[in-house]
Amino acid sequence: MLREEKTISRHIRDTLIIFSFGFIFNGFFCLQCILQIDKYWLDFVFTGIFWVVLWKGNEWVAGWDFGAFTWQHRPTSRLLIGVLGHCVYTFLAAVLLTQVMTYIQNGQMRPISSFGEVLRDHLPSLFIALVISLFMTARSFLYNWRDLAIQNEKLKTESMASRFASLKAQVNPHFLFNSLNVLSGLVYRDADLSAQFIKKLSEVYRYVLDQQEQELVPVGEELDFVDSIVFLQQIRFGDNLKVSIDVPKDSSKMIAPLALQMLIENAIKHNVISAQSPLDIQIKENGQYFIVSNTLQPKTVMGESLGLGLENIRKRYGFLTNRAVEILQEQGQFIVKLPIIKVA
Repeated sequence: MLREEKTISRHIRDTLIIFSFGFIFNGFFCLQCILQIDKYWLDFVFTGIFWVVLWKGNEWVAGWDFGAFTWQHRPTSRLLIGVLGHCVYTFLAAVLLTQVMTYIQNGQMRPISSFGEVLRDHLPSLFIALVISLFMTARSFLYNWRDLAIQNEKLKTESMASRFASLKAQVNPHFLFNSLNVLSGLVYRDADLSAQFIKKLSEVYRYVLDQQEQELVPVGEELDFVDSIVFLQQIRFGDNLKVSIDVPKDSSKMIAPLALQMLIENAIKHNVISAQSPLDIQIKENGQYFIVSNTLQPKTVMGESLGLGLENIRKRYGFLTNRAVEILQEQGQFIVKLPIIKVA
């Protein structure tokens, strides 16, 4: 409500300023009109209204949604369409206002003999339209540039925050406690497997520390990291957790670091894992997306959330690519599709 009131106040203020400017403009070019203002006062009022309609109307044209023709994707087309829109609007508005003024003064409309005559009569209006359109277009471009700059900075901040959140997800006390708890029970049963467990755990922490500042990593590196995560989790859950990976380690295909790990952790956290209901996680690709799916068997009682997960991944990919992360639930499966980002 407060924003609407401010908008209305701004429009009223702008209208008064523009009307006054038109009033002064008319007096500047017609000194005798000032001396005989009682005779020409209607011309002054008309000029003020004329300027208000042209300025505010062109302001509306400048803010119009041109669909696919945006400053970000098609700036040249946006410029040409914007200028054309300003000229067309100004021409039609000038013709209509002139006819209204003529009718008020003479009681009848002004006869129109040809389009060329109308065009000649309104060349000054078109010149004004060009000046206004250049101003409005420049303002629209600068506002759009400012908004994009703010959005990019926001996305960068969110991306950094999400990477930090991913780091916390691995070094948090719960993860370390669970890993050490598994290790303590493993040491007395299988010394070789314990050594492997320690090696994989160190690889996990080393990868997290190495990649925390990276925006993208080759999918092969992420898959090696996922292998370590899966190894640790399968020691904990045994055959109750099944993870299958069918993704070629193509160095040209990039992925957000720790994204696959977060999806695996998310599936483990939110679903029942038991001998009666084993959790099946599949990781594959279709050329456009990395696809992570798991059997949907949600827990009836959820533990404390760390505030990480899908929204985190969405925001990171919102910064990295125009293609959105897709999240689906179908046929008893929870599916997340991460866009494949390719490098030359």
